[in-house]
Amino acid sequence: MRKNYCSYPVEFVEDIFGESSVLADTLKTVTGAASPRVMIVADQNVVQRTEGIGTCIGRYVQKHGITLAGSPVVLTGGERTKADSLQSALKVISALLSAKIGANDVVLALGGGTILDVAGYAAAQVRGGVKVVRVPTTPAAMMDAAYATYAAVDSATVKDALRVPCEPAAVLIDISFAATVLDGVWRGGLSEAVRLALASDAALYKKIAELVPAYVARDAKALDAVVRAVRETRAKKDATPFALWSAMRLESMSGYKLPHGYAVSIGICIDLGYSAAKGLLKESERDAAVELLRSCGALDGMIHSSHLIGQAENLFYGIDAWALAAGTPGITVLKAIGKSVLDPEPDRALLKTVVKGMVSLPPTS
Repeated sequence: MRKNYCSYPVEFVEDIFGESSVLADTLKTVTGAASPRVMIVADQNVVQRTEGIGTCIGRYVQKHGITLAGSPVVLTGGERTKADSLQSALKVISALLSAKIGANDVVLALGGGTILDVAGYAAAQVRGGVKVVRVPTTPAAMMDAAYATYAAVDSATVKDALRVPCEPAAVLIDISFAATVLDGVWRGGLSEAVRLALASDAALYKKIAELVPAYVARDAKALDAVVRAVRETRAKKDATPFALWSAMRLESMSGYKLPHGYAVSIGICIDLGYSAAKGLLKESERDAAVELLRSCGALDGMIHSSHLIGQAENLFYGIDAWALAAGTPGITVLKAIGKSVLDPEPDRALLKTVVKGMVSLPPTS
């Protein structure tokens, strides 16, 4: 489970490779060196869509006395990079070994959740573990993946099948990087905030609902407000596994073609429906939460996923996989907005009825 992040600094930075010294100060603190050695692992999408980023990084490290230990490793984003039989992780490992990166150095992971995972997984394997500073660049990563206490890669059929402990030395958030993502990634990313709010914080849920119109319009201030609110909640409460069993299974069932944010949104709807069907959650609360996801576009993946949702028995392997990882067959369900409870023995027949009903839902507009 992803836990809260009280043990390491989380800072918001404007123009991280510009005039701000936050990154440099963080790297020096983390390594204890006046001239820290750094290996950058970056998301290809960020590199291609951020004008002049190479020049900016070059100037920044020279100005602040940072040593780049070898050329940055640039990886393709998206979940399939985590499911490539360790090829991307091995590429990073090879670069770290060639650059003689060690315990006193640091890996700077710049990208979405996939890049943070692959970079962290590789760093954890080298010489007993290399420090990692995470710079999330997608909305979902800013709300969830950046704070994971582990790093993971996928097998062909099991998401996050291979996990290693990997708590970041620091998380630095530059909201401007989110401008590089496609609309679907932006819209789907809000699902991670909604997932946390539904299970843990009714006030956060209300704030998200108020910000949805601006968020849909890709207003950077709205994203900033959501991410900061999520940070505040995570600082006080442990993260939640709500809706993860189904979201993770849907991703693997799709061959990792279904974007993470869309999978999480569908998973939320499944567990909302199940919570209501068990009589724990008011139907009005269920409907309002589904409408919130629909209104921000996070359910746009539903129309392309009915064939996956309809495979109930296949989908339920997600419960079994979660039980193996969590040590319990139970799943998290809602008893109210902002309040969750463990259902120790999920009723698969009832879940099947809920899933069947979802297949017949009209497509999102």
